[in-house]
Amino acid sequence: MPVSLPRLQQSQVAAAVNRSRAQAIKVTTSEAISAGDIIVGTGFSSGVMTVHKADADDAAKCQGPFFIADYGAASGVTTDLAIPWKIVTGVNTGSFTVGSPVWLSTTAGGYVVGTMPAAVAKGAAFSFAIKIGRVLAVHASTGVIMLEPGMATGAPLVGRVTTAGTSTTVTGLPAGLAGAPCIVTPDGADTADHATQITATIAGTVLTLRHDDMDAATDIVSYAIYG
Repeated sequence: MPVSLPRLQQSQVAAAVNRSRAQAIKVTTSEAISAGDIIVGTGFSSGVMTVHKADADDAAKCQGPFFIADYGAASGVTTDLAIPWKIVTGVNTGSFTVGSPVWLSTTAGGYVVGTMPAAVAKGAAFSFAIKIGRVLAVHASTGVIMLEPGMATGAPLVGRVTTAGTSTTVTGLPAGLAGAPCIVTPDGADTADHATQITATIAGTVLTLRHDDMDAATDIVSYAIYG
């Protein structure tokens, strides 16, 4: 007769030292996914969340919920690959310090260590600065980072734009943000008098900033949208 083995309970599955398999979520891949990709929930089908590679400048893939792919899978596969955190070794962190941020990339599924995402040009499509991890060890070839993209889920949507004249737009924002509260601040803009006045409104998918006259060569405004 076949032997009946006891079923493991979730509480009996321990997390590994470099990832949390005990908290893996079953998902269906909507495209081919590679191990270590940052992934985002983009739908729900047959009782399972569907995921794409996350992307800091794609309106459908930048708001979370975010996870990490523990292993690769082809498109259309249903499997428990979505984990909440993972420690990654062999990363070049030599130019940074412990605690430096890791940002979601504009290359789908990727990330950028330490360097704050650049401001977009006036009138261009948005690119958010989405913090998804931290540097744990500093070294040019054996550095270590911890990816924990869930920290970005529900956080303000932060971006930067180079301004000019008295009005600046950022386009292509995710739908549903119209009328959302937005905090703006000059980042080096008109620092000679520290008197820059800025207002922000979101209509449809466009953020419009109105401000004192600014120089496109030097003036940058940072914004945080609470949506």
